[in-house]
Formats: sequence, C-alpha cells, structure tokens
Amino acid sequence: MNENVVLSGAEQDLFSHYCDLELRAEGRGDRMNADFLATLDLLGLNPRMGSQHLKSIRKWSLLDWNLGIHYAVEGSRNMILAVQHLRQTRKRSALF
Repeated sequence: MNENVVLSGAEQDLFSHYCDLELRAEGRGDRMNADFLATLDLLGLNPRMGSQHLKSIRKWSLLDWNLGIHYAVEGSRNMILAVQHLRQTRKRSALF
C-alpha cells in the first residue's frame, strides 16, 4: 500500500473547495472531504488507477464534486499535487 502525501498546495486547494461548499450548504464540505479521503485510500491500494495526465502526473476525478486530483507516484508514495475544479481551463491553471 502506498502512502499518500498531500502537499501544501493541494491542501490549500481542498480547503478552498471545502469552504465554498460549506457556504452553499452546511455539511457539503464534510461530505466532499469524506469522499476525498476515501479516494486517497483507493489510491493507496492502487496508485496507477488514475489516468496519465502528463508525463509523470496522473489524474483521478471526483465527478460528484467536479474535482480532479492530480498526483505523482514516487516509489511507495503518492504525492498529491493539486485538487482542481474540472471546469478550470489551462489558462487559469497555475500548475498545469
């Protein structure tokens, strides 16, 4: 099982999405976070389940939340790089 390491930028992305959802309806952010953590468990068991997005970066989508988890597999670790809204364009994206 791979260890999942959520980098600070991805943590900030997730927190921003959490706050947006909580402003819309109390408890939605908590449900999104629970889905995110369940997805991390799956990534730990099968790190290559995400589609190859760029050369060394993989992407897994949380379609219920319109979020994409961008990560890199480095040995026995999954480095979570970003959590982005799926409607975000490349021009607006700072990382990709």
